[in-house]
Amino acid sequence: MDLVKFKADNKTKQVIFANFLMALVSIVIGGIAAIFIAIGRSGISELFSLLNINHEYYYRWLTLHGMNMLIFWILWFEVALLYFTSTVILNQSIHGYKIALTSLTTMLYGQILVEYSILSGESDVLFTAYPPLAADNLFYAGYILFLLGTGVAVILFFVNIYKAKVNETYKGSLPLVTWGAAIAGIIAITAIFQGIIILTNTLAWKIGLISINPMTYRWFFWGLGHNAQYVNVVATIAVLYALIVLGTGFKTINFINERYAKLAFALVTLFVIPGIGHHILVDPGFSTILKQASGSVGSHFLSVPTMLHAFALLGALEATLRSSGHTSLLGWIRKIPWKNPAMATIVLVLISFGIGGITAQPLTTLQPNLNYHNTFWVPGHFHFMVAGGTTLAFMTLIYYMLPILISKRIYSIKLVTIQIYLFFLGILILGLSMIMLGYEGVPRRTLINSSLLPSWSISPLILVGGTLAITAGIMFVLNVLLTILLGKQGENIFEGFITNYDIKETSNVSKKGSLVVCFIVIVILLLIFFISFVRLTYMPSLY
Repeated sequence: MDLVKFKADNKTKQVIFANFLMALVSIVIGGIAAIFIAIGRSGISELFSLLNINHEYYYRWLTLHGMNMLIFWILWFEVALLYFTSTVILNQSIHGYKIALTSLTTMLYGQILVEYSILSGESDVLFTAYPPLAADNLFYAGYILFLLGTGVAVILFFVNIYKAKVNETYKGSLPLVTWGAAIAGIIAITAIFQGIIILTNTLAWKIGLISINPMTYRWFFWGLGHNAQYVNVVATIAVLYALIVLGTGFKTINFINERYAKLAFALVTLFVIPGIGHHILVDPGFSTILKQASGSVGSHFLSVPTMLHAFALLGALEATLRSSGHTSLLGWIRKIPWKNPAMATIVLVLISFGIGGITAQPLTTLQPNLNYHNTFWVPGHFHFMVAGGTTLAFMTLIYYMLPILISKRIYSIKLVTIQIYLFFLGILILGLSMIMLGYEGVPRRTLINSSLLPSWSISPLILVGGTLAITAGIMFVLNVLLTILLGKQGENIFEGFITNYDIKETSNVSKKGSLVVCFIVIVILLLIFFISFVRLTYMPSLY
């Protein structure tokens, strides 16, 4: 199959492209805010004074960054992905074009209200907006509108799948990437539903109509936040499956067990809602039994399908290389086409997800969680998941989606390669510095003097990593804009994005190297658990 065979009519392209452009706007706004946050946490007082960074502005930038990176950028692109996988992938036009435009307009108005309320200084409540902290009414109204618009888009996605099935635009079962998007859509509905419920109640409280229970808010908010994160995880994995197939010109599809992968996707829907509790493990308002059952047991179950996907993806890559003649246990790793954007991204995202997953596990168990709760360890973990994982995967898929939508070659393939590695390096430095500082007890979400303790002296690394990641983000946006404005049209619009393999065998190809890598990850994870429990014994008795 040839990538250029993917076609879309103008209306379908318009809807997907409009959502994609709003994702681009959101990542720019979030990136600008990230500059000030990185400087604020770097501990470099001269930069504080130069840019007038104080506690008031710090929380404003942090709120702006969180909303744009965790909500707007991610959801705009995921809506574009849902439309793409239910139309272009299924060889059909979008159904409900006017409804799609209504969804887009509602999301846009919602985002404008939220951005305005934050920048006006009336909503310095951070991404979580925990009561009794109160934001401006426009903040909650905009948040609700954005979620409503997203919900309409998700429903339209399923309508498109139904229409494709009825019209027989595809044969057999759903393509794997569309199946993954559907699982993400199912989880998204649960997230949106809980988010609208609690934000509507919070708006009513802010107006003065009702009282609000902060514990109820926290539970329902993390019904939104936790489930939305697993929408991201599932969508990212679906994107990785797409990239591994696209990057090899569909050669790798022979080594992906679709039934196995689809089962792993389905397992996430069973375990995602019971895992909400790990976000409230230390909250005194909930029973220990509930927190242990939901926060610990539920979260640990979620590790199973994630590890299954890691083995499937790495195994497919290994099998492709082995079937092309590379047969040693781990020697195939050196033969990965590191200049191929898709292949490089898959490996880098799996590394990032691996670090993020390992650092997440102590946070999901009550006792080890006490070591790291509300320290820099937490944002270190989710920067590996959301930035080094989801964002990097989405960026790379855009390099493959954009030529299909506008029939132009990406402006600079060299810039693509540099951007991917630079972004990963930046997030690696940023995330590891956060994790090390969190281990030393540096609190998150506060503008604190890094010179208080000698062990906090590595704080400037936050600015180093952040600067590299932001620079890579600028390269990404620049390359995309240049492609739209100056990209060349031609027959081979994917030149440099596909590595062709001479597949010699497609059956009984060993994946033992991937199994060894997954086993190593599990051993490291258990070691982190062990260290965390040992560390608890040295805590003060009243801790």
